[in-house]
Amino acid sequence: MAAADPMAPHALLLPYPAQGHVIPLMELAHRLLDRGFAVTFVNTEFNHRRVVGAAAAGASSSAGGRRLRLVGVADGMDDGEDRDNLLRLNATMKEAMLPQLEALLDGEGGAAGKGLGRVTCVVVDAGMSWALDAAKRRGVPTAALWPASAAVLAVILGAKNLIHDGVIDDDGAPVKLENNSFRLAESMAPMDATFLSWNYMGNRDKKRMVFHYLTTSAWAADAKADVLLCNTFADLEPDIFTQHSPASILPIGPLRTWQRSTTTSEALAGHFWRADDEDCLSFLDAQLRGSVVYVAFGSLAVMSPAQLQELAVALDASGRPFLWVFRPGLAGKLPTAFTDLVARHAGRGKFVRWAPQEIVLAHSAVGCFVTHCGWNSTLEGIRNGVPLLCWPYFTDQFANQTYICDIWRVGIRVATVGREGIVTKEEITERLESLLGDGGVKERVNKLKELAESSMSGEGQSLKNLNAFMESIRK
Repeated sequence: MAAADPMAPHALLLPYPAQGHVIPLMELAHRLLDRGFAVTFVNTEFNHRRVVGAAAAGASSSAGGRRLRLVGVADGMDDGEDRDNLLRLNATMKEAMLPQLEALLDGEGGAAGKGLGRVTCVVVDAGMSWALDAAKRRGVPTAALWPASAAVLAVILGAKNLIHDGVIDDDGAPVKLENNSFRLAESMAPMDATFLSWNYMGNRDKKRMVFHYLTTSAWAADAKADVLLCNTFADLEPDIFTQHSPASILPIGPLRTWQRSTTTSEALAGHFWRADDEDCLSFLDAQLRGSVVYVAFGSLAVMSPAQLQELAVALDASGRPFLWVFRPGLAGKLPTAFTDLVARHAGRGKFVRWAPQEIVLAHSAVGCFVTHCGWNSTLEGIRNGVPLLCWPYFTDQFANQTYICDIWRVGIRVATVGREGIVTKEEITERLESLLGDGGVKERVNKLKELAESSMSGEGQSLKNLNAFMESIRK
């Protein structure tokens, strides 16, 4: 590696330890690298091993010579514990990780040997705002990135006012909703109850714990960071950026709108599993334009064997080719009927462990996206002009579904909010056909695609915001 400029800025980035948070922080890391920054990217040790292992063949933590250093730190959980148990992880990681971060900020851990120099600025996930004090004590510029929608963030930041107005109680439970909606401010339009995202997190105890974690973290990020960033763009959520809102949120997304190479050789995209690039692309290349149903439920969703079987039968009955991301942990023991269906799908359907989703959604063969409605997946669907069939799992995914189906009208629901029980193969097939046959949906999602592209190109507002932010932390 060439000798580093000792005066060059050096950013430390700290994502919340979940796939949907690591990816946008890694995208921001690449933007900083493009502008001449050195970057230290700090994952938990568990996720560090996954990110490095999932990188394209031949990739290394030096990112092909770019000044990117990947670091893993202990999260406080024991070997063998379930890292998908985010409530448990939240309870352990601050105490365990903070001393290790302090050492990195003080130049320990090999930064000098890598030629990166001392850390000069810090960007943390808003869910890791407890790390901001350490940066502030060292006098370096700070930012917090919220990797979900600005509307959900605005509601979390405005929770004190909602409690004061009697809309929710002290633990976030709804108290006074009108037509299942509320107003964040008198000057703003009503918002659907799904934007109280913590209330879509299992039992009451989980809802309460998530509410207090989200609000405490977001309030600290808003108070302590020099700037509060969000991976969105103003034209996507105009009410948040054109009317009164409880916080000043700077939209800098969608972060992947630049036409940066997304070939199979690209390393360190932040994924936890290695994507089956060749299998996905060779399958898609053999299909007709707009014919493929792409199915992917993100990194945390879990489905019952019975529901998976209904979905498999529905895909079989649809007669359409499909590409299904069947990641480890999506389900436990599968019924025999399901495995029999998998065998029958050979040729027309393709099952992969993980997919290069950006490349898949940009492929002309993809006609629709069956999605859990995570914010990254939502943005990726929009910026590639792909209609969305919504199957949310928890938290803000239900708010994203409301955006997709009711506000932007670029997709439809698999089932009504709060429905219990199995969605049948007949229902799934009917909704697939309805979505694929709706030219209006396709027209609307293409308009959003154009807005997404313009926001991060030329004189686009998100690009201006991002450039101004990078200049501010360079000083």
